[in-house]
Amino acid sequence: MTTQTATSQRSVLLIGRSQHVLDESVAGLQALGYLARGTNDFSKVTERFDPRTLDLVVFGGQVPAERKAELREEIGAINPRIIFVQGLAGIPGLIISQVQGAFGDQDPAVAPSYEAAGRSIRLTLTAPAEVTVTLWWGTSFVPPDPKSDSLQVLRERLPSGDHLVPVPAHIPRTAAFASVRIDDSLHSFSIAAGQ
Repeated sequence: MTTQTATSQRSVLLIGRSQHVLDESVAGLQALGYLARGTNDFSKVTERFDPRTLDLVVFGGQVPAERKAELREEIGAINPRIIFVQGLAGIPGLIISQVQGAFGDQDPAVAPSYEAAGRSIRLTLTAPAEVTVTLWWGTSFVPPDPKSDSLQVLRERLPSGDHLVPVPAHIPRTAAFASVRIDDSLHSFSIAAGQ
């Protein structure tokens, strides 16, 4: 089964505040073959979108906690198999990575981690693997449309064992994130100070 065929069977709903971030994220997911939609209207979600047809819902950080809990309960009662994802930030590429990661294989044995002291990402590979590391960070936080940037810092086949991928000095220490693809698994996490 091709990636396009596999993803075209996946239905994703993004719920967030920024229409710009929603539009860009939906377009990116659709380009990958997902059936993706987005809304910045937090009311009557289950009336406008049929939870039975959804595979995954992403909540943006500006969705109020109480409303998020209500939506989880409402949607989950109709479709208990649905996957809920808390978006890390209003960064379209990062949101897309989180969606891909939620549908992919997540082997905790190879999950990367962030080492704040050395400002690097640690990878422990049990076998040689194709590895891609992309960093994402916020550049402007004017609600409701945050702006961001990204940088791919590694894309190569690595041998088994431990590896450290340094985070370049110009990447900010706040509102920063990483997406690490190891073969078919994709992990996204914060690399901000204090995480």
